[in-house]
Amino acid sequence: MKVLLLTSRGRAMVILLVSLLVSLSSSAQEISINVSRQVLTNTKYITALIPGSRAYNAFDASVLWNTGGNDAAMYGFPRLGMGVSYSALGALDCTDGGKIGDTYSFYFILMRDLLHLGPVTAGYNVQAGAALMQNHYDRFNNPLNDLYGGPLTFHFKSGLYLQATLAERWRIGAEVAFKHNSAARLFIPNRGLNAMAYSISTAYMLGGRKLTPEAKNNAAKALDSPLRAAVFAAGGIHRCMAEFEADGKLPASERPESYTPWFKGSIGIEGVWRYCRKTSTGLQLELHYLSNTGALRRSDKVLYPKEERSYSPWAPGIAVIQDFYLGQFSAGVGLGAYLFRQVGVHEDHGRLYQKVNFRYYPSFLPSFFAGISLRVHEFSRADYFEFSVGKAFGRN
Repeated sequence: MKVLLLTSRGRAMVILLVSLLVSLSSSAQEISINVSRQVLTNTKYITALIPGSRAYNAFDASVLWNTGGNDAAMYGFPRLGMGVSYSALGALDCTDGGKIGDTYSFYFILMRDLLHLGPVTAGYNVQAGAALMQNHYDRFNNPLNDLYGGPLTFHFKSGLYLQATLAERWRIGAEVAFKHNSAARLFIPNRGLNAMAYSISTAYMLGGRKLTPEAKNNAAKALDSPLRAAVFAAGGIHRCMAEFEADGKLPASERPESYTPWFKGSIGIEGVWRYCRKTSTGLQLELHYLSNTGALRRSDKVLYPKEERSYSPWAPGIAVIQDFYLGQFSAGVGLGAYLFRQVGVHEDHGRLYQKVNFRYYPSFLPSFFAGISLRVHEFSRADYFEFSVGKAFGRN
């Protein structure tokens, strides 16, 4: 791996980020430091902005806590924590008329060991959080950076790691991971950033309060009612890439400074079979509403003047959903198909859609939930974040 060098500003940010983590680590069991060489994947949008090397240096630091108890036992007692990262994207050479800046992320992390061979462990980790992006798109000052249109994106990273214990409290490791930053249409343009990360790390066991895993595991305990149902309502905002593409045909002085945040939402019902406490499978029916059909009509007229097109604000859909439960939380995925959808030409990404869901069931209202989900098309095109509320029937 190429020697990882940071600028003076980068070193200052590293010190600040580590100081932040130290303040959070009084009750933690582990602190981990990770340095990496990351490479932006080669897409036409990246190449247009960065014609040369797309490799840059990055630094991560995290604090982790061991888990214990029946719920954690169902998932092999993963480690949970928080982390911060600094990516020196600003060091990349960009085409004249475009620039990209350093990024700063804060995220939650889950690490789970899958394989133990003496002092060596292997497993996977998942990060999810938010990132502050510098030098976002500007129609006059930064027109070539159409990767992110605002200062905030969502941070996601997942990888495989290998660690070796050198002493009672020290570990070293290596990791290969995929990283993604996207605004999920909260800002446009929204091409997003993808990168492969190759890392080396060191971890120090702090000791402190240990959560001893319980021998008993309630994963196989029978449920009172394995069949259950729920109703929900969800909504969020979406900025339309069709508008941005159409305005690209205009001189910079005639393009709008910002774009309307259009409302999108849905109502629905779902029925699931929770065959164990860990997971469930079911079906979700929803009626999706799009408020931006007028904007799509105007944009398609500019982009595709000769093509036939039709529009409707309504899009019913059906999805297979798979959820996993941990205490008062659940996380899951949905693979669905629109039964009817007419959105013109530019925004038509086919009938299939995907969703990633997170829900919280408060202890004081256990039959109700609040959640957030990301709707995606073609497994890569973020549509928008939905915030939802609902009521579950038969949950225990």
